[in-house]
Amino acid sequence: MSQERLLETVRRLYNNVWTGDLDAAPGVLHPEIVWTAIESAPDAGRRSGYAECRAHMEDWLEDFEMEPFVIEARGKTPDGRLVCDQVAAGIGKGSGLRTDIHYGAIYSFSDGRIREIHEYATTQEALEAAGLSE
Repeated sequence: MSQERLLETVRRLYNNVWTGDLDAAPGVLHPEIVWTAIESAPDAGRRSGYAECRAHMEDWLEDFEMEPFVIEARGKTPDGRLVCDQVAAGIGKGSGLRTDIHYGAIYSFSDGRIREIHEYATTQEALEAAGLSE
């Protein structure tokens, strides 16, 4: 798949599924999805399969009204992984305060869907982990 098509799949996850249509996850996430959150984040850890990944998104949606994510491709590896620079923004449901999170992630794909997500505290860390440089 082209980098643009891969990027569109990633954007569908965050800007369609995560922002409200959680039932659409099987169209974007591979059944064997593995999602590893930022190591230093409060929600750090590894989630596997639709149920765990959906619960991860639901946890966020309990506390935040998510805004559309800003996601830009930063590189594609020879084996087809996509490295993205991302900004997530949400409004706290209890506080009304806006929270912005800028981070990087590496995506692996299978059958046109996301099979693995690995988040990093910075885009530079994601690029390095993928063997790419700026």
